[in-house]
Amino acid sequence: MSALFFAVLSEAKPWLTKLEAKPISHSGKFRIFQKDNHYIIISGTGKLSMALAVSEFAHTLSKPERNQMKVWNLGIAGSGRSEHKLGDFFWINKISDVSSSKDFYPDRILNSNFKKETNLKTFDRPVTKEKQRDRFISLNSEELENLNLVDMEGSGFFEATSLYFPLENIAVGKLVSDHLEGKFCQAEDVETMMAKTMEGLFEEWTKPLPWVNVDSIETVDWPLVESFIQNLRLTETMRHDLKKSVRFFRLRHPQTQIPFPLESDKINLKSKTDLKNYFDQWRETLHV
Repeated sequence: MSALFFAVLSEAKPWLTKLEAKPISHSGKFRIFQKDNHYIIISGTGKLSMALAVSEFAHTLSKPERNQMKVWNLGIAGSGRSEHKLGDFFWINKISDVSSSKDFYPDRILNSNFKKETNLKTFDRPVTKEKQRDRFISLNSEELENLNLVDMEGSGFFEATSLYFPLENIAVGKLVSDHLEGKFCQAEDVETMMAKTMEGLFEEWTKPLPWVNVDSIETVDWPLVESFIQNLRLTETMRHDLKKSVRFFRLRHPQTQIPFPLESDKINLKSKTDLKNYFDQWRETLHV
């Protein structure tokens, strides 16, 4: 299981295409996309929006699911260092929230194709080295001296995820998009840079955490359920809810076979109402 948080669609788009993820219908505010047991969430800009998106997503999962989930935040960041080239990717080993003066320390990524690490500062507004730019925080040369990467979401992501997920499951990675010239990046440029980085990261993200046991629900139970429902016209939301019910049943009854409705009952499903009743009754048996 894995979840990937982005601030904006241009960062997420190459990953959505590669994963072939589809939006799921839910009652929350944020956009959540899913393919199998992988999720991509778009929060909007700013650390508060990111923290709220993390919280909303975490509450759709059980604690056992959260314990097995790899949770990443990837996105663009500005750099105050000329030696950092556009498109360079860094894992973040320290996050400093400028307004609260809090520091956070993500675990190091030891087995990645990407070896560079650095620190990140999260600001409440975009940052520039130029003077008097509207909507930007202008920094002088002294303030820029020890500045590696800057963003607007990193601290919000890490502080929120650390409340719901094991620290060893969490990682933050940033791609250099600009050198603080005081201009907003074009969406197509962000997509291009993210697509290049994604090619080396996608397999790392989808790979299960090395310390997590094999999930029998994914490898045994759910394939049986998928075979049973393949001719039923369930919505993505219904499939998502059914999977949660199967997981609930398995956690309470680890040695019991998953209960299925009678195969013969399928022929009586003539309408959406029939299907919904059939679906709801099945889920009830899973929650006993």
